Amino acid sequence: MDIRQLRYFTVIAEEKNISQAARKLHMSQPPLSQQLKLMEEEVGVGLVHREGKKLRLTEAGEKLYHHAVQITKLMEEGMEEVKEVGVGLKGSLKIGVNTLSEMSLSKLLFAFKDKYPMVTYEIHQNESGHLLELLRERAIDLAVIRFPVHSDEFAHFMLKKEPFYFVSREAWNGSLTLEKIASQSLVLPSTKGQGLYDYTLQYFAQRGYEPNIVCASSDLTLLSRLVQQGFGATLVPESAMHIFSEAKVHSYLVEDEDLSSQYGVAWMKKYYLSKVATRFLEMYKEITRNPLGS
Repeated sequence: MDIRQLRYFTVIAEEKNISQAARKLHMSQPPLSQQLKLMEEEVGVGLVHREGKKLRLTEAGEKLYHHAVQITKLMEEGMEEVKEVGVGLKGSLKIGVNTLSEMSLSKLLFAFKDKYPMVTYEIHQNESGHLLELLRERAIDLAVIRFPVHSDEFAHFMLKKEPFYFVSREAWNGSLTLEKIASQSLVLPSTKGQGLYDYTLQYFAQRGYEPNIVCASSDLTLLSRLVQQGFGATLVPESAMHIFSEAKVHSYLVEDEDLSSQYGVAWMKKYYLSKVATRFLEMYKEITRNPLGS
């Protein structure tokens, strides 16, 4: 059994479907099925239970998957180290960024580029839930997301906990309470089923209020325009306030310590993290202790 077959088997195990695994490996289904059959013949035991189109690992399959992940990880690490000898750090860094972008990221990218000029970048922007799927699919190395994350598949470190602001076209008179915010027509900077949207609903519900949500938008440019035009007010974390930097709106800090948003960087525990991604994480952690430009 060679490294190529082990890679095939890890994808089969993770996709639990031959057709899906073949698509992910950019090959047709019959050759992949044949490879699985050859692996089972070589070890002398069945590696999967076939339940219609679904596959479930046998006990032997679980053992092989565990070792296959470790072996392919060591191989990838070895190849990365060999490539770095004599030429310095190079490769591609694939980052996912939450729709509510973390503003220090651009400064960090410039600093990282200065230190490692041969690294190239792919940056994907999406909701946190979609970014976690991209991590699972190995389409990205790291994801800057909003927490909480309800899964132990991911390792992470927290960057910042930040307050929320209430933003409206109209000036607000008097005290700003949760009850009064809930009664306003609200445009939320997320979509149903995503972290920030669900967090806002749950927060109000726990305090006995049902917010009047008239629109949810992950397009922050559109959200800013809607608020400016009086379509509704919004609640956004502090780091998203930049979208109103030139807008004629009124913003107010929500003085409730329990209403806060946390963001940080996440990655898959079980997958190999490239040296490029590891160095980027190290620099990210460093700037949280010593912010760039401070």
